[in-house]
Amino acid sequence: MTDALQDKVAGSGVTAGPAGSRRGSSRAVAIGLAAGLATGAIGLVPVLILQAARGVGIVPEVQLAASSLIGMAAYAGAAGLVLGTLLHFFVSIVPAVAYALVAWRVPAVNRWAWAGGPVLGIILFFFMGFVVLPHSAFTTPASVTPMPFVPALLIHMFGFGLPIALIVRRGWVRSQEAGA
Repeated sequence: MTDALQDKVAGSGVTAGPAGSRRGSSRAVAIGLAAGLATGAIGLVPVLILQAARGVGIVPEVQLAASSLIGMAAYAGAAGLVLGTLLHFFVSIVPAVAYALVAWRVPAVNRWAWAGGPVLGIILFFFMGFVVLPHSAFTTPASVTPMPFVPALLIHMFGFGLPIALIVRRGWVRSQEAGA
């Protein structure tokens, strides 16, 4: 941050991210990585429970993600399961790191985490649905049906976006308490 911007932020009562541009951005990436890994695990639980209740097995649900890269081949064996799991965590980590970088630059994002998290989830839900999946090889066999719209949106909002926001906020609080 420039000195003038630092003075303006300091005068407004808003605290900027940890001192040092390079150090702060590195800390943001670390916090985002932790948030993405945790959220990948947190977000997978309700998806697997809801899909199992609908009669969709756990393995085919994870293979859904892999089908975006390799189509129907994702459902042929363990490779689809491994690739799907890796993609699931990748799709959790990238937005979490981006959110942490934004929160580092715009501290109000951390103050409004309870609102910003669900908004992040909505944005990602529609980005995946209207940008990523239509331009991928995503396909499903007749035995596997994607989750219905409303539960999928709610999981993105409260099982994905909100945990990212709260974990990032807690990461910054701990970072500031430690004097980083």
